Amino acid sequence: MLIVNVQDVGVDALKKLADSLREKKGVTYATAKMEIDPTPGAGQSYVEFFRAKDFSRYFQANPHLLEGHVAPLKPGRTIEDQVTDLMQMFSKRKFVRKAERKYKTPKPGRKRLVKFPRTLEKCEDSVWSDSAFYVWLYDRPTSIWTVVATVALPVVVIGACSFSLAPWWMRMTLVYSLMGLLTLLLGLLTLRYVLFTVVWIVTGHSFWLFPNLTADEVGIWDAFSPVISYEKPSSKKNHFLPRIVTMVAAAGLVYMLYTHSPDADKLKKNARKAHDQIFDYLDVYGKGKAFLPGNVTESARGNGTSNSTANSSRSSGHSSSESSGQGTGQRKAGGGESKEVPQRGAPLHPTDPDEEL
Repeated sequence: MLIVNVQDVGVDALKKLADSLREKKGVTYATAKMEIDPTPGAGQSYVEFFRAKDFSRYFQANPHLLEGHVAPLKPGRTIEDQVTDLMQMFSKRKFVRKAERKYKTPKPGRKRLVKFPRTLEKCEDSVWSDSAFYVWLYDRPTSIWTVVATVALPVVVIGACSFSLAPWWMRMTLVYSLMGLLTLLLGLLTLRYVLFTVVWIVTGHSFWLFPNLTADEVGIWDAFSPVISYEKPSSKKNHFLPRIVTMVAAAGLVYMLYTHSPDADKLKKNARKAHDQIFDYLDVYGKGKAFLPGNVTESARGNGTSNSTANSSRSSGHSSSESSGQGTGQRKAGGGESKEVPQRGAPLHPTDPDEEL
């Protein structure tokens, strides 16, 4: 931004008027590179500028804003004269400076100059001209929303990094709230295009629900205003053939979706699978907490309990098998006779009963 040492710029009525012109609903502006020094190799800075004709149109639509700043209207004096006086006051206070295009001819392949050039250079004279450009010479006032966003940004970043450490109910609330908001927006966009297509095929007119919803130049709240817009075509053409083609294509799409729709159980299964994958990716259930030192989760306790139970069952099963082996004999393999298995501690070769006699 090109900064000029502004003298005598106080918080007064004229400065407040200049600040109001730089708000979202003020004079239309654009950004361009400004030639600070005309010598070759000199540096450039990005500046905000506006067209003189847009400045004049703004005050012609809002003449009450000129009251108290310039001489009032009288016979022989028009709003254009008031705008000229106001611009001279802005130039005297060094709020703005007159500029002009660097390239005066259209680019190859174009028939006329662009509305807002990308490169400007200083203009030597300061006489008001309806076809000139004017550059703001001071920084845009900082709004309260800029301060709020600056403070909230690091908080949001830290919160996002600490998502897996948050309580379970907080993670679930945040995930389901965002999923619900995303579903609402996608459903609203789908409804907009469906309504527009149906109305256009039937009548040839344009009907939009929330027409500014996808506009880039409006704010969040202005995107939902107005609620509906209905326009009839300016020409007498009814676009009958394009509407018929669109109707056939839409009918074919609906038929294809109806005949090739997946099974309800399969769709439910896939939706559940996608739901679980999203939750695992976001670590909603806090599985990553188990890897923190000194942190024992309920799942870890459950795993320890189950492991202890399994070990106890394995030990008792081993003891039972030993007891049954000691209390019963082992059958002779391949024969019908059985032979006693010596008990633990008994001699391997017992003495013959005849020898004892």
